[in-house]
Amino acid sequence: MIVSFGCSFTFGDDLDDLPKWYNDFEDERNFMPQKEKYHKPSKKSYPYIIGELLECDVENNGWRGGSNDRTFRKFFEHLLITNKRNTYIIQWTYPFRTEIWYSEGNYYWGVVPSFAGQLEEDLRGRGDISEIYYKENFDEEESKKKLLRFMWSVDALCEKFGHQLIQFLPLGKEDFDLENLPKTLLNTDKIRNLVNFEMHPTEKGHRRLAEYLTRRIKC
Repeated sequence: MIVSFGCSFTFGDDLDDLPKWYNDFEDERNFMPQKEKYHKPSKKSYPYIIGELLECDVENNGWRGGSNDRTFRKFFEHLLITNKRNTYIIQWTYPFRTEIWYSEGNYYWGVVPSFAGQLEEDLRGRGDISEIYYKENFDEEESKKKLLRFMWSVDALCEKFGHQLIQFLPLGKEDFDLENLPKTLLNTDKIRNLVNFEMHPTEKGHRRLAEYLTRRIKC
């Protein structure tokens, strides 16, 4: 089984089989975590194309505006309940995104720079939560180190439990600069050049990425 995690890159934002209102970036509500059960990833996204090429089941856990914290959390939750040998495909995103637990709503709230200042007030009624986070709590270097810890953690867990793992980060070197990366992380520049995208991959970009990743999966 192919099990993928990531942000809107993996979800398939901007592909034409998604309802038009999915891509209303002016409406913060389209990205709220409690909407996940109503929003289904594009069937034209690269995980489903891999499923077609390998003739296997696919579970796409990508989410719009998703953070690396969410990706690791969802991966770990899946690892605890699975009774299969899976191929995990993990697409990491910008290190400056995160999520926080909202106890009253009983869900995690995504914190993304582009959302800062868009909400009239945060969930506790004391100003925009994203704006507060980036002013008072965010540290760029620490966010990158945390991503590196996530990468090595999924690498070790998949090896321990016998799962195949592919990791990739579709960002340029200017967005991500760390050493001592795990071998399961594919070459960042090659991925970016292959897909050739601006904000999100096109349908052609998803297919090219799927074909590239498929060649690296051991059936």
